[in-house]
Order: sequence, then C-alpha cells, then structure tokens
Amino acid sequence: MRKKEAGFSIIEIILVLGVVGILSSFIVPKTREYLALAKDTKVINTLQSIRVATESYYLETGEYPYSSGDNLATALPKLSKYIRDNLKATGDKVILEIGGSKSSKESKDIRYGGKVELYIDNNEILLKPIENTQNFSIRGEEWSKL
Repeated sequence: MRKKEAGFSIIEIILVLGVVGILSSFIVPKTREYLALAKDTKVINTLQSIRVATESYYLETGEYPYSSGDNLATALPKLSKYIRDNLKATGDKVILEIGGSKSSKESKDIRYGGKVELYIDNNEILLKPIENTQNFSIRGEEWSKL
C-alpha cells in the first residue's frame, strides 16, 4: 500500500494564487488612491503652515518675511522659527511632490505623481502646478485656489 505524502498539490497552489490575485486586483487601486490623497493632504497642510508662519512673523516684526518680487525661497530662513517642516528650496523655488492630479473637477482620470510650486502673489502664498501636473487635485480642488 502506498503512503499518502504530506503537502499541497499543484492544483491547490494554483487555485490559492488565483484567489489572491483576484482579491489584490480590488485592493491595490484603492490603496494607491489613498496614498496619493495622503500626499495631497500633506502639501495642503504645508501650505497652511507657511501661511500661518508668515502671519506669525508679520505679527512679531510688523513686516512680511518677503517683499514684492521676492520668491518664497528667500523667505524660508526667516520662517524657520515658525515652521516644523523640513522645507528646502530648489534654487529659487520651493517645490513639493503631490500624490496626483486631474484635468477637471469632475474628471475620474487621475494622473498619479506630480509637483507643485509654492509662490508669492500679492502677499499671498499660492500653489502652482508645474511640469506635467494637471490643474486640479484628486479631490477636485484647483491647486491655484487653495
């Protein structure tokens, strides 16, 4: 009489791999979207932190940390007392990585990745999409109006 050997048959292994593959096809796209949303949220929070730091600097000194025509990179050293983020300027620009962008508010097509630049316009700190980044965040908010 032949003894039955312990272990899994090839059919059982293929079946389990198929089920795992099907389940992961549902999970991976949502996970990617959530990670992109988290990056976008971080960028928006950084923008708000810089705005608060600028106002704090103004309240303490009576002047803004930049003058008209300046870029935000020149103001960062003055704001370092108020900002915990490790913001670094690339040349004369402050560039942040985002999770994704869309071409319009209602669009369902998300382009993952991208960059936005922090810039000063009329004493207001704003975001501007650069390179291949589209004009709207994943949530449908226009980058330049945040």
